[in-house]
Amino acid sequence: MLITFALTVNTYAQDIAMVEIEETETEFFDSESSQTALQNGTYSYKLGSEEIMVSIEGGYYTEHHPNNEFIKAKINWVAEDEYTLTIVDLKKKNLPFKAGTKLSTKITKVKGDKYYYESDLLGSNQNTWTGKFKKVD
Repeated sequence: MLITFALTVNTYAQDIAMVEIEETETEFFDSESSQTALQNGTYSYKLGSEEIMVSIEGGYYTEHHPNNEFIKAKINWVAEDEYTLTIVDLKKKNLPFKAGTKLSTKITKVKGDKYYYESDLLGSNQNTWTGKFKKVD
């Protein structure tokens, strides 16, 4: 069962490039007055044959999936190229995440309108994955 869960997490991991800083850590990066790698706007990524749209707006990261499914998370920038997300709401079948799940993401490279990243499910050194976003708008 643990192997199945780990495989499921890795399968859907790109669905969410998110994390939250541990509550005991101090945040030194002020995203309100600093430049961040991903600005408010629309991005996309491929999940199998589906193109998933992602909007970043007002401190939230929202993935829009087919059939009116979605994943919404609070985005917290900890550096210009690194953020954490905490899932606050979701409607997505067969997803091993729930409200309160935390992920961390680091933008590793920007090439034109593509943003490459590494993500990690917080509290689990085993669930790390890579992916890329494309800036749409």
